[in-house]
Amino acid sequence: MSRAISFCFFLAAMMGAGPSWSAEELKMAAVPSDTERYADVEVLNKYQALAKYLSSQLNAPVNFTPVANPFIAAKRASRGEYDMIIAPAHTIASVLKAGFNPVGKEGGGVEAVFVVGPDAKLDSILGAGGTKLGLPPFESIQAGLARGELNLKSVEPKKHFKEVRYFRSQEAQLFALEIKSMDIVAVDSALAAKWLKSHQGKIVQRSAGVPKMAFAVNTKRMTPEQEKKIESALLKYGEVEANARKKMVFSPTKREEFAAVASMLNTTPKELAGAQVIEAKQASDLIAKGVTVVDARNEAEYLDGRVKGAVLIPYHEVSAKEIGFDAVDDKFDLAKLPQDKNAAILLYCDGTPCWKSYKASILAIRGGYKNIFWFRGGFPEWKEAGYPVESGKPK
Repeated sequence: MSRAISFCFFLAAMMGAGPSWSAEELKMAAVPSDTERYADVEVLNKYQALAKYLSSQLNAPVNFTPVANPFIAAKRASRGEYDMIIAPAHTIASVLKAGFNPVGKEGGGVEAVFVVGPDAKLDSILGAGGTKLGLPPFESIQAGLARGELNLKSVEPKKHFKEVRYFRSQEAQLFALEIKSMDIVAVDSALAAKWLKSHQGKIVQRSAGVPKMAFAVNTKRMTPEQEKKIESALLKYGEVEANARKKMVFSPTKREEFAAVASMLNTTPKELAGAQVIEAKQASDLIAKGVTVVDARNEAEYLDGRVKGAVLIPYHEVSAKEIGFDAVDDKFDLAKLPQDKNAAILLYCDGTPCWKSYKASILAIRGGYKNIFWFRGGFPEWKEAGYPVESGKPK
């Protein structure tokens, strides 16, 4: 066999594209952290070693598939293409609804911070209006955390800042801050701390922390016994000889931790001009007075469980989950709302990460409705508070 052909077989094996396994084959996707690149063979070896270890623990071949882009990995995982996945926390958070369950976290925590230079007179995001904002690579977890902070502050980036630019690397952002081509940048907190040791400047905003990496299994494709085996194996991986140089150490985690990550990354604003933002107790009081309650989720979610007495008017969402969204391709049937523009209307969807009721409220306000109540916490908050729910087709 020629050297060229031998190399092709080697590369195919490394990339998980070799000869097909038996029916018991398990597929593991791996998305590198923000500090790793698959161009580095050591990164490939690191995840290949983990797959090999899990194969020995499960007595089944584990096929490792490297995926560089976290968005692509989340999409494929949601389609059921993987049995397990190790990835940054925002990828894991996005596949929870697709049947994945996190069984271990790795790499410590990560948070984003907004940094300004030494001459800046800024002390907050809100005070940075009219300046130039630099953001990390769009698909990075730091960018997601930064966008979450902007959403929480009800900041529409395109209007609030003079310029918004995504950089290919966070080091480039800090250099742009240094040469004053950017006025404020959002970067990883650890990188910012290191930079501030040798440069003047300050942090004006800090996001909440989230796990850096995590491992999740597809509960639709794997048995509870397999899930427990993987969890146990991961917690022991730090002591395995094959992992000595990789230094991957997993610790226990809970599903709720990544539900919180999803909320942070996609969180809706806390304010909505033209509407009253309410909580569960206020929603209950309004419903007792006969207010119209609109569920903006899809039909399957509505039938599975809803606020008692709610009517379904689904918001078909295409636009981005951000303030200043473009609703041109979205669909929400305002004709199904009460004809009286002064009627009180309560809208909700699937909690703080769900933008459908926020967007529906905005379209209603634009349509002339003057008495809109937006229940931001939505159905999850309603259930947790113990208020009455119903399911199935309305009677």
